[in-house]
Amino acid sequence: MKLITSHETADFDALASCVALQKLFPGSVIGLSGGFASNVHQYLTLHSDRFRTQRCQDLDLSEVDLLMVADVRRRGRLAHVEEVLGRATRNPRSVRILVWDHHPCAPDDLHADEEYVQPVGSVTTLLVEELRARGTEVDREEATLFSLGIHEDTGSLAYARSSSRDAMALGWLLGQGAQPGLLQRFLRPPLDALERDLLVRLLEAVHDVPRFGASIGVAGLEMAEVPAGLARVSTEAFRILPHDALFCAYRLPNGKTHIIGRAQANTVPVGVILQELGGGGHAGAGSGVVRDLSLAEVVSRLHTGVERSCRRPQVVRDLMSSPVRTVTPDMPLFELAQSLHEWGRAGRRRRKARRCGLTSRRRTSPARGTRVARGLELHGSPRPKCRARRAAHRSSRSNAVPQRGPPSCARRPEDRRHPFARRPAGTSLRRIPLLG
Repeated sequence: MKLITSHETADFDALASCVALQKLFPGSVIGLSGGFASNVHQYLTLHSDRFRTQRCQDLDLSEVDLLMVADVRRRGRLAHVEEVLGRATRNPRSVRILVWDHHPCAPDDLHADEEYVQPVGSVTTLLVEELRARGTEVDREEATLFSLGIHEDTGSLAYARSSSRDAMALGWLLGQGAQPGLLQRFLRPPLDALERDLLVRLLEAVHDVPRFGASIGVAGLEMAEVPAGLARVSTEAFRILPHDALFCAYRLPNGKTHIIGRAQANTVPVGVILQELGGGGHAGAGSGVVRDLSLAEVVSRLHTGVERSCRRPQVVRDLMSSPVRTVTPDMPLFELAQSLHEWGRAGRRRRKARRCGLTSRRRTSPARGTRVARGLELHGSPRPKCRARRAAHRSSRSNAVPQRGPPSCARRPEDRRHPFARRPAGTSLRRIPLLG
């Protein structure tokens, strides 16, 4: 028997990739764990006669000689086909394993006979490319399902892991008759009453993880009932809360703890943190299921994983020089330039009874006979905020007479030069008017 499977709690990317594999390998059977995301369950209720799936518990797994795994390659997330994987470990020739995935590698990845792993936003993209290369026909319903898989895993091409290959696959599917009107219905369905109550509880239970530049929230909830849309509720809470990353742990009545993580792009490595708890995912989204730990232990391990995986952010103290050096306004600029070179610093503060401004090595190089206070007038001081002060500031700048050459506003048009204009032959650099 040729069996196609994917991870627990299958989403649209998992379902679409399994259907695409079934087209590439006619006669194969789609066997899943039986759990679906709420929007996928709603979709299959309407299309059960078109896309048939079975529970692995209802299949005779001893007859499987070809196992095809889509959207996952971690053995810990394939407990429903552990019988087949164990037989393949004992006798590799008894079962041939093929893997299609787009997730980062992990220590417990399967040892497959063939692997098709590419850094794209959706594994459905890889299979759509293969269908297109083989010239396989795709009908309207299949094109719509494949589009749902790509849109869900790439956030409609808004996630950081999205690629041009995902966009090209979506364009080809539109040409095959994909129905864009169904995307909004199944990708962002409204929350029901049970999910809304869970969302309120989740927002109240979130607490911050301290000592990090990124704002990270963690919440743990005991569930008396199991709503179908845990992922949707977690995503909605992440959209509402002002956190860069959010980890939600749900303790279900059957003793399992479902963990769902969401994060902004390139802030917190969600997939790496959840790998330590048997889950997985990407840098911005991930999930996992823990079976042998209490809710308090799961939350504690989430804190530990965040502390281990998140780096301390850079602060101003890491970048600025210390101690701060100051100079008096009457110091000649050529002396200041020499001091800056000796100190190995690029900028210094001008000191007076009050702060006059900041200077730098670049500003001190052109004027050798000018003092610091005069250099401040030439290069400009910070712009005042008050309207009257700005008018006085402009007046003082227009009345200031520089030591070399007229101000830019008083120069003749023919004297003005582009900063990259070629200098006429036989002229000296000092004879070219300076730009204001």
